[in-house]
Amino acid sequence: MKERMIEITCPVCGHVFQIKRDTLAIAGISDTIEKRLKDGTYFQHVCSKCHHLFTMIYPFVFRDAQKKTSLVLSQQPTIKGFDQEEKVIRCKDADSFLLAYQALAQDLRLSFLIRKQKQWRKIWPNASFESYDQEHHCLWLRVQGEWKAARLTKEEEQELKTIV
Repeated sequence: MKERMIEITCPVCGHVFQIKRDTLAIAGISDTIEKRLKDGTYFQHVCSKCHHLFTMIYPFVFRDAQKKTSLVLSQQPTIKGFDQEEKVIRCKDADSFLLAYQALAQDLRLSFLIRKQKQWRKIWPNASFESYDQEHHCLWLRVQGEWKAARLTKEEEQELKTIV
């Protein structure tokens, strides 16, 4: 883990403050970071001035050495400094980073999850993927605090589990 002070501006009231945050996390090192990435709260913060909950965006790297994959939250169009053997997935926002983390942690195909999430959001604008339930052949998603299950066909399930 690598921490640094980051300047953040509350999108609601404009309050500017400094916060100490991890900018690098390695799989298997911090259970707290991984738990918060899994439950989707890692980038959430409550403004000390207006008390509004908002999503912080700042440079962050999550590296899984065993899977030779790094997830990078960055607004930069190109990412440098990674081994050519390593798969690097750049995410522009916290939502896409959290989806990529879920795919990586569960060994699922990210492109499939992105496509399914786009379909769900046509019906439920705030739908977000939570987990894959192999026993019941479905994907669990959260829609405005409620759980919904999306059953998969055998073909979809095969595509979901085929990592490329």
